[in-house]
Amino acid sequence: MSLARLKDDYAHDGRVLFEVLTREALPDSLRDNQDLLSRLAAAYKQINAPVGKLGLKTLTGISTQALKGDHAAYAVLEDKIVVLTKRRNEIALKMITTLENASFRGREIHEEEAEHLIEQAEDLLESIE
Repeated sequence: MSLARLKDDYAHDGRVLFEVLTREALPDSLRDNQDLLSRLAAAYKQINAPVGKLGLKTLTGISTQALKGDHAAYAVLEDKIVVLTKRRNEIALKMITTLENASFRGREIHEEEAEHLIEQAEDLLESIE
């Protein structure tokens, strides 16, 4: 869609893989902040992909601990996963909206907001023991 400069009105399942495209093929909104958008996309993947850092840390850390404990410990850890998931969803939605707007709507990104989203994703990953 991005290469052909086509527009649509639905939410995409994924994002433009602008890292593999030549700079000339990118819309200005991606080209102007490519390094920052690459970092944002990488952070998005780490918190949103099933085998990203968040998914793996949740599975190997929290879920494994929950299965080893009693019912009360399991409930506490499952509640922790619910809170993490809600926080992840809020951050990921903002990230993919930023990437979508730059990719398909030609909107410039707010650099401070993108940096803040990356920091939030890193904080989320660090919050898992």
